[in-house]
Formats: sequence, C-alpha cells, structure tokens
Amino acid sequence: MFHRSNALFDRHAHREEATQLPESSQDYWKAESIELHRSRRSFLKGSGAYLVGCGASLIFESADAEDSSALSSTDPQSSTASFETTEDFDCLLDLPPVTPDCARLYICRHGQTENNRLHLVQGARMDPSINDNGYEQARRLGMTFSRLASESDEAFAIPSIVAHSKLRRARETAKILSSVAEESWKPKLFGEIPALGEVDFGSLEGKDSNSAKMEMMSTFASWAIGDIDKQLAGGESGRDVLERCVEALNVLSQTAVSSSTNTRAPSILAVSHSTYLRVLLSMVNDSPLSQSAFWKINNGSINVVDVNVKGKTRMINLSSSLFGGGRGLGVIPRGSSESMDIMMPESYLIRRNEIRHLNGMDV
Repeated sequence: MFHRSNALFDRHAHREEATQLPESSQDYWKAESIELHRSRRSFLKGSGAYLVGCGASLIFESADAEDSSALSSTDPQSSTASFETTEDFDCLLDLPPVTPDCARLYICRHGQTENNRLHLVQGARMDPSINDNGYEQARRLGMTFSRLASESDEAFAIPSIVAHSKLRRARETAKILSSVAEESWKPKLFGEIPALGEVDFGSLEGKDSNSAKMEMMSTFASWAIGDIDKQLAGGESGRDVLERCVEALNVLSQTAVSSSTNTRAPSILAVSHSTYLRVLLSMVNDSPLSQSAFWKINNGSINVVDVNVKGKTRMINLSSSLFGGGRGLGVIPRGSSESMDIMMPESYLIRRNEIRHLNGMDV
C-alpha cells in the first residue's frame, strides 16, 4: 500500500515552480501595455508581470508544441514518429489512495495534432485529427491504465469509463486508448461531455502563436486579476471557462460514482485540452492564473484530481488566490467583474502533467 504524501494535497505546492522574468521582460510588457499597467500596477509588479515575455505558446492549444514537436522524427516537416522503448507504464502505481469521500478523475490531454506541431493556435473552433505522434501518445495512455488495472488492488481507483470533449482530437485519443487496452482493463466509452472542450480563442484561431501573443496575454492578464468578463478575441470570457470547469468537475465526479463498481474508489478517465486544463487545475489547486498559464500540460499527459462527492464545496470569488488575492490587493480595475461567486465542489490536485509513460519521446 502506498502512503499518502502531504505535499500531494497542498493546493499551493506548484506555485514555486515558475521562474520570475528578468527586468527586461517586465519593461517590455509595461511599454506595450501602459494603460493596463497603470490600472493594475500592484499586480503587474508581482505575478502579473510574469505573464509577459515567456511566450504565449504555453497558453494556446499549440502551447506545448515546442515540447511536443520533439516527438516527431528528425525531418522537421514530417509527423512520422520514431520512438525509443523506455516508456514507464508503471507511472500511476505510486499514486496515493483516493481522498476520503472523493471520486478520482484522470484527465488527460489529447494526442498531438499537426497544428500543435506547427505552433498554430488551436482552440474550440479548430477540429483536426491527431497525427502519428498523437496516436502513439494515445496508445501509451491505454497501456498505462491497463497496467494500473492489472497491478492495483481494490483500494485504487480504476476507471471503467472514458469520456471526452466533443472535439475530434479528444474523441480519437479516447477511442485509441480504449481500443489498445489489455485484458486487465476494458473500459467503456461514455461519450462527449461538452464542458471539457478547449477554450474558444475567437479570431486568433489558426494563427501562428507568435502573431497572437500580445492579444492573448493581455486577455489572460485581465482574467488573472479577476476581470473575467473580458472576452478573448471574440471568443470565450474567463467566466465562461470557469463555469465550464465547475460543470465538468460535477458531471465527471457524479458519473464516476454512478458508473463505478468500486464504491471505495470511484473514478473516471476523460480527455480534454491544454489551456482549459490549466484553468481547471488552477481552480482545483487555488493557484494564481498568472502562474498556471505557464504550467506544462503536454500532449498525452495525465492529470489526477480528487473531487468531493459528499456535498463539500468551496467558493471562488475576487479574493481567491486564483486571482492573486484580487480585492485584497486593491488592484481590481474599474469596470471589471465586481460580482462573482462561483461555487465548486471541494477538490484536490493529486498530480499534474504525468509524462513518464511518454519516455523515449523526448517530451
């Protein structure tokens, strides 16, 4: 039996992973966004300044393209993959038991697409298939959960159903990982959960991530201090995304309970998207959006969240750490979202961006 680590349940454990930008990058941001800076001075001197200069590519669905592009062969124009066989399908065996009164959600990012490889902004309006690298990532997900099922006792959470967003790349990943599962694990496809979809990036979709950088960063900086009604290039607002995240946590946890044969450790597997997952995991961990924007969520990675199913909830408002303490710092700009109370189920971030099963793919 594995022992629960207190660090795994610290909502703030991941906050120190981010590296502060050099002064030159902060100066660049101030020069480009002087009006924004004046109204949010305190925020931008701290975590807000962190949002600029590191590259918006970590926010877009093309986000981890720099990481995932390394999955392709030595020909940069090719998506045909060649892999070493050093994958670690035991990577979930060291998870702690499910938190009492909780359902366990395994939320994976879909396999790589050509848009990811080419660094193109890919959100809710883009619906490509996964490429050869993406197929291999999905296959390895299936092998990893098969191993979890074959090696674990009943105290561990073995998902019996697989859900996904309505987008093709998530659906294909779910079908592939289910089809390659070994005899020890034969999950059923639950189907679509629309709330799991990627953020709608509006008119930025399909653009090179570098050309869309400033507009994306300005919007995300607004969300990060509580101005959640600001829309992203005619796409979704921060409020839209946050409410979808709460809906997904509720639907997934309730489905896990109703469908699981293991009442001690109900669970479900779902396939979703990178930017959406950064927001969802930030909510769960009560981590500032200004930092979670730079969390790596690789193609084919696994994230683990425990959600309370006994009615315990938590309120998100403008004083939450999600917004850097927002109102408490006195930096909420005039005209921003003054009324915001979003109730979410009490949740715990157990693991983020597990990629040991992708060893040999240079992620």
